[in-house]
Amino acid sequence: MSVATQLGLSDPNQDLLGLARQQWPTWCQQHSGLAVVENLLDLPVWLKEVETSRADVVLHTLAKIGSPRGEDDIVAAGALAWLLLPGACLVAHRLRSLTNRIDEVVAAQLWLEVRGFPWERLHKVAANIVMNTRRGVLRELGVGECAREADPTWARSVPVEPSESEWWFHEGSRDVLADPPADVELAEVLTWAVNAGVIDSGDLDLLISLAVAADEVGVTRSGRGQGGLCSRRVAQRVASDKGVSAATVRRRATASLRAVAAGYAQIPA
Repeated sequence: MSVATQLGLSDPNQDLLGLARQQWPTWCQQHSGLAVVENLLDLPVWLKEVETSRADVVLHTLAKIGSPRGEDDIVAAGALAWLLLPGACLVAHRLRSLTNRIDEVVAAQLWLEVRGFPWERLHKVAANIVMNTRRGVLRELGVGECAREADPTWARSVPVEPSESEWWFHEGSRDVLADPPADVELAEVLTWAVNAGVIDSGDLDLLISLAVAADEVGVTRSGRGQGGLCSRRVAQRVASDKGVSAATVRRRATASLRAVAAGYAQIPA
C-alpha cells in the first residue's frame, strides 16, 4: 500500500482527494491567494511553473486552512499532503530498508507534519514539511547512527533550529541562489509529469526505484544520457526487486524518461 493510498489521496474522484477537489472552488473564493487554477488537479503544474515565493504562498495558505490553529479543515490538510506526496514518496523509498511498514510510517508522519506546521512563524512549507517528515520517521523507527547507512544524505545534514537566525543569515543565504538539490528537483519534475498525465503511477514508482538504486550504488552516468538510471547495475537491481527482466526495466524507464523530457520541453519558459 502506497503513501497516497494510506492517506486516501490516490483517487481524485473519491476519499480525501475527491473531497479536496470539491472544496477547491470554495477555498479559492474565501482565499484570493489560492485562485490561481480552477481545478485542484492543475495546481501541481502551476506550482512548478511559477517562482518559489508564489508557490509557497499557496502552500502556506493551505497549511493555515488545514491547521488546528487556523481553520482546522481536515480536507485542506489532505490537499496539502497530496501536493507534497512526491517528496514523501522519495523519503519512503530511501528508507524502505528500515521496515516493511515504511509507507504507513511515512504517511502518518507526513500527516502530523502537515497538521502541525507552524504557519504563524514559518514559510518554505514544502521543504520544511518533507525534511521534518524524514526526521520524524527516523525518530519513530529508533534510527540514530544507523541513519548513516539508511540515508547518507540525511546523515550529513546539520539540524538547526529556526530560531537560530544568525546561522540562517550567514549559512542559509549562501544557498539562496544555488540550484535545488537533485532529489527535490526530481520530485518536482515527477510531480508535474504524473499530474499532467505524461506518465502514470507505475512509471513514477519505477523511476523513483531506479533513482534510489542509482544513488545507493553510486552510479551517475551510464553512457545513455539518462543519469545512470538505465545502467546495467541499476536496472538489474530494480529488476530483481520487481521480479522482471533488466531489459524490461530499461525499456519502460527509457520510454518514461523520453515522455517526461518531451512533455517538459513543451512548458513555456
